[in-house]
Amino acid sequence: MEEKTFVGYGYGRFQTDSGEMKDYCNVFMLEDFNGTESNDYHFGGQKAVKYGCGSPTVWKDIKPGTRVQCYFDSRKKISFMVPVSKA
Repeated sequence: MEEKTFVGYGYGRFQTDSGEMKDYCNVFMLEDFNGTESNDYHFGGQKAVKYGCGSPTVWKDIKPGTRVQCYFDSRKKISFMVPVSKA
């Protein structure tokens, strides 16, 4: 389980080069930039990171901007999200 800020989603179907239709489902979560800065590469703040997701039902009734607990399946896709209660 990891705690993240849910900022968006995208799902649907696309056609592969071989003509096969494939489903996709992704969520976007805010994360801090990380890595090593250099003279040619600089960063700061946060960015939206894309994660694979089991289905659109994972974020049902959760609005973008909500802090959530994320649970991952064996394929490292988000399979369940729960809003973090504000104390």
